[in-house]
Amino acid sequence: LPSSPTPIPSRSTPPTPTPSSMPQVEGLGVGIGKDLDGDGNPMDGLRGLPKDLTIQSLVTQIKACVEEDQEIEGVLNKLLAERKNLEARIDRIMFPVEAHSLKQNIEGLKKKISLTSVTAFSLSSKVRRLDVAQARLEDGIKRVEKIVNLKMTIDKVNLMIQSREYKKAATLTHEVLHKSNPGQLHNDSSVEVLRELEEKLVKLVLKECDRAAVKASEAAKRNARLGETKRKDEKMGDDLQSEMKEQVDSTEEDNVSPEFRRVFNLCLVLALLNKKHQGLGRYCFAARTMLVLGSKKMQIHGKAGNIKYCDRLSEMLDAIAYCIQLHSNSLREHFGPGSELRLIQELVQECDSKIHQLIQQFMEFKKIAKIVKGVQKLRRTQRNRDSKREDEKSSRNFEGGYEPKMLDGLLEEIAYICREIQIFDYNVRQRGDTAREELKSTPSQADLLKAMIHHPLKDTLPRTTKVNQLQQELTGNYIVIEEYFMTQDVQTAIDLDDNQEDSQTSSMVDDVFYILKKCSERAFSTCDVNSACAIVNLLNSMLETLYKEQLSSKLAVCWEKTHNLGQLLFTQDSANQHMVESSIFVAMNNVQVSAAHIQTLKQHLQNHTNQVFEHTPNAIRMATQCLDGLRDTSESYMRIVHQYIKKFVKDQVSKMNGPNALGSLLERFGQQNYELKEQDYLTREANDSYIPTLLEKLQSEQKSMQGRLTENNLELVLHSLTNHLVETIETAAMRKRFTFWGGLQFDKDIRKIASLLNTMCDKPVRDKFSRLIQIASLLQVDKVDEVLDYWTSDSQVWRLSPMDVKAVLCLRRDFSKAEIMKLQL
Repeated sequence: LPSSPTPIPSRSTPPTPTPSSMPQVEGLGVGIGKDLDGDGNPMDGLRGLPKDLTIQSLVTQIKACVEEDQEIEGVLNKLLAERKNLEARIDRIMFPVEAHSLKQNIEGLKKKISLTSVTAFSLSSKVRRLDVAQARLEDGIKRVEKIVNLKMTIDKVNLMIQSREYKKAATLTHEVLHKSNPGQLHNDSSVEVLRELEEKLVKLVLKECDRAAVKASEAAKRNARLGETKRKDEKMGDDLQSEMKEQVDSTEEDNVSPEFRRVFNLCLVLALLNKKHQGLGRYCFAARTMLVLGSKKMQIHGKAGNIKYCDRLSEMLDAIAYCIQLHSNSLREHFGPGSELRLIQELVQECDSKIHQLIQQFMEFKKIAKIVKGVQKLRRTQRNRDSKREDEKSSRNFEGGYEPKMLDGLLEEIAYICREIQIFDYNVRQRGDTAREELKSTPSQADLLKAMIHHPLKDTLPRTTKVNQLQQELTGNYIVIEEYFMTQDVQTAIDLDDNQEDSQTSSMVDDVFYILKKCSERAFSTCDVNSACAIVNLLNSMLETLYKEQLSSKLAVCWEKTHNLGQLLFTQDSANQHMVESSIFVAMNNVQVSAAHIQTLKQHLQNHTNQVFEHTPNAIRMATQCLDGLRDTSESYMRIVHQYIKKFVKDQVSKMNGPNALGSLLERFGQQNYELKEQDYLTREANDSYIPTLLEKLQSEQKSMQGRLTENNLELVLHSLTNHLVETIETAAMRKRFTFWGGLQFDKDIRKIASLLNTMCDKPVRDKFSRLIQIASLLQVDKVDEVLDYWTSDSQVWRLSPMDVKAVLCLRRDFSKAEIMKLQL
């Protein structure tokens, strides 16, 4: 606490002023005491005073200063008095009267608290000791209880072992040794005894499981022999036999024999005894044995000729898939996630045995190897034959050939077998990979995964099985036979080609593409991208060589059937005109329709590719690359179509056979007079029948070709005819002379022709007349300078060059050539 404040000295009497403390009088400019008490001359301090200053005024100012000082002194005294009162109040607050007694009470309370603290510390230490003692007592009680439980468990396990209740005994040992924490009793003899009992139980279960597996196998074999005997001895009606067979097949897969049921139960007991790998291996082997011996679908019996191999293959694969589905849930429940991988491995091995045997028997019975050798020999023989068409035709039917119907059925069976194996292999591998990932990602399955890795089967499926190898061999044989079959059938379709009346194409077009579509679809149905690509490449090669050469040769033959092609089309009468015309039309239609069929086939196979190889992007990429070749083939066919149509139209319109022939009418265009006056222009339409005759001829020829040419070919012919017509008119127009009215008439004629052809064609042809229309517009200007207004306008794109424009203007009789040449275009 602070000490008492030091009293401030009283200032009741004013202090005596000193020279240094005397105030300076305002207006005097000097200090009074400076010269009154100094060593200098007293008069020196009065030099700066005003001259009118008197003693009386000086005394008056000094009195005023003294009064002011007294007033300030009074204010200070009041403030000092207030300070004393405040200090007294502070002293009363900070140092009350009860302070002494309060201090004594605090000291007493401090002593009591110290004593209480010591007492509490001693009590807490005692409580801690009590807690430790209680915890030890509880541990002791729990230990005693566990020891008692262990003793009781040991007795129960012994009784259960004697009564062969292995599952209950395994459940008890699993609860005590694996689910609970026996670490506190690891030195206890009871735990050691229980562990010894567990080892004894494992040995008993393994022995009993092996014995039960042998009994189950013997029972399954015995049942199979009895069933075979009954089938041989009993002669039932077809209806009753089929009905019983359906009942047996429907219940066979769902029911598990008691012998195998016991084997499965014993294997599940091993999982409780912490022997997952041993139990899993025996369980899966028992499931495999039950499938092989207990299922009729896995049996291969009877004569080879009586076996329906495709149906039997489907039944076997379905039985294997159902076995995986039947046991997967039980395996996952007792052996953990991913444990079905071992079952898949076992069944893949069985598939390598049974399915391989079935396919091998199929190949031997169908004599596929012999057929392949014979096909290869026939192909070599046919390649070496460089004779004419008749010799080739006879070479297909020489001794040693194969019936197409027989080969077709064989190819269907091979494609079906390959497809079933591919689908089964893909699904099994997908399920195996999923199980393996689950096995790796589950920490509790680490011991099982480690044991599987050290097993001969490892933790994966084999990359290539015996069935895969045999399927690849079968696929190679399929490609060879399919190639021969497709080539022979296409050649047969070509040889049997027939032009039917009222048909736009010959029979070989539809027949060939039906064969190609059937063979390519069958190749894709194998689900093997190598087979699909091989057949597509072969198909494309056949279209590029054999079939294309046949179409081209038919076109050439049609052109050689007459010495005067001008009489074939756009003429009136001829002895063989209709027949030759039809053959030409059919030949051109064959090429165009074939090109369209190739595009359709490509799109169809592309859809098949996306469906069949949906889960394999690399296969889609490979097949798409092969299918792209069909697009190029189709374009090459269309180039042939354009070439022959252009040649066809050019040869026809260049010939003149009668005044109303199209060639004659086009020739007459050069004789038209366009040096018209106004009166000539007005009477031209009524007197001149040339343009109406030309339009009528174009319509009649278009009608004559409708129905005989395909729509696409008719469109191509009309467009080619339009091009030729435009070229002819432009060439003739550039040789004529025009007047203004002649230019109007020329424009009118051109627009009539363009309008008619535009209505005849599906696609617009006005752009083909753009040069002629621009020529007509130039021939209608009044003055040469007006051309600049048209030329600089942005309303149209000029197809004429500046030289062409000047050449057209020179056709006007009334325009000066010098003025035309001065135009700045």
